[in-house]
Amino acid sequence: MRDSDNLKGGFDGTLPLGQQPALVVIDFQRGFTEPGLTPLASNCDSQIEQTNALIGAMRGKGRVIFTIIGYEAHLADANLWLTKASSLRCLLRGSSACELDPRLDYDPAQDIILYKTQASAFYGTPLPALLAHQGCDMLIVTGATTSGCVRASVVDSLQSGFAPFVAEDAVADRSPAQHRSNLVDMASKYAEVLPSANLIAHLHTL
Repeated sequence: MRDSDNLKGGFDGTLPLGQQPALVVIDFQRGFTEPGLTPLASNCDSQIEQTNALIGAMRGKGRVIFTIIGYEAHLADANLWLTKASSLRCLLRGSSACELDPRLDYDPAQDIILYKTQASAFYGTPLPALLAHQGCDMLIVTGATTSGCVRASVVDSLQSGFAPFVAEDAVADRSPAQHRSNLVDMASKYAEVLPSANLIAHLHTL
């Protein structure tokens, strides 16, 4: 998974598995998971299935946090990103595009939904404070898209002192090429990228 040139450049470390995990499910909302609903969507069936397996393993171990990206009707809160990505206009709060995918094992009695307007789950949200309160030393990341909000969140997670672990079979992207290249980049520089089965096996030891 790692890039050989990055290894030669000294990007050769490994983040240790933690004892206080949390799981963040990034933007697995209908606007990204329901093809035909918006131009942003792609088939995420298998990734949602793997995410649900991780949610089940996380129960009793740590917090499960979902993010939804969406905007007010006037779109002023999209800021400059709208200039680069006009399709964000379809992510209006209160619309079907901003609903969690109904296949997710979301439990309103214990899970948290964070609403965001930018790529990173850390930007402008209480996520850092929630993780710090839990004493999180291992943030498992699933969701969409690998090259966009997942990657941005992973970089911010590392910068914020929370070791990120990307479930490689539980993240999705519209572009297979970008999906692969960003997994390699994250594995080389910012995160551990592991199959869900490996992460679930670790959760069962806690």
